[in-house]
Amino acid sequence: MKFKYTDYHVHTRWSHDIKEFGPAFEEYIKVAEKNKINICFLDHYELHYIENDKNYPFYGDGKINQYLEKVDKLKENFEFVFSGLEVDYYIDREMELWEFMDDYRKQIDFIAGTLHETEVGYPVTTREKLLELLRKKKIKDIVDEYFELMERLINSKIFKNICHLDTIFRYLNPKDFKPTLDCDISDERVLNLGRLCIENRISIEYNLSGIKYPIARSFPSKPVIKQLNKEGARIFVGSDSHSVNYFRTRIQKVKKAYKFLKKN
Repeated sequence: MKFKYTDYHVHTRWSHDIKEFGPAFEEYIKVAEKNKINICFLDHYELHYIENDKNYPFYGDGKINQYLEKVDKLKENFEFVFSGLEVDYYIDREMELWEFMDDYRKQIDFIAGTLHETEVGYPVTTREKLLELLRKKKIKDIVDEYFELMERLINSKIFKNICHLDTIFRYLNPKDFKPTLDCDISDERVLNLGRLCIENRISIEYNLSGIKYPIARSFPSKPVIKQLNKEGARIFVGSDSHSVNYFRTRIQKVKKAYKFLKKN
């Protein structure tokens, strides 16, 4: 690493939730170099959509190798650049995920597991799709399923890094889709996921993107990440940037987050 701090969660046009002519690697690199911060490109990699959606950036044979070749070429000239992927977990496809890790673990600098869907086709991180899911299921059931799947993800030990433990609360919170009284949305529930990560020696992301959404806080929250830090958690910081402008505004926040973790 060239610089003191690293933003481990930056998305480019290779992520499906960014427009076709969204930010390229080089655009981020210019800003990162000027602001003296290491960056890890952590674009979305979701098996279901790679196989079924022709518009998905990684759809088709050889796309992942094209992606890695582009990043590796940049790494030759910029020692503050790292290759990475944010890989979605599917409970019924653990064997395929293990095979993927076996194939690419040594080729990619940083791979993080993640959970966006409790039911395929209905990402809880998209307000429109979450609304559709809420027409089919109760809020309590969605929240419970999320935490159960996240626990399975951690216990699978497929990944050594996990993104945004409690992103389920991006929209399911008292400021937006209000949880029912029977819903457990407590900090303790998130802490228990974090403690499971500590037990399994899995690094936890301190994801700063929640400020953009109704929840208006990090994932996990500052008090939770502070407690997990005290208990010995391995923590990495990510802005979860989906644009260069947003990345630029988050750099000082990322650096400040590392300072906070060091002090607490």
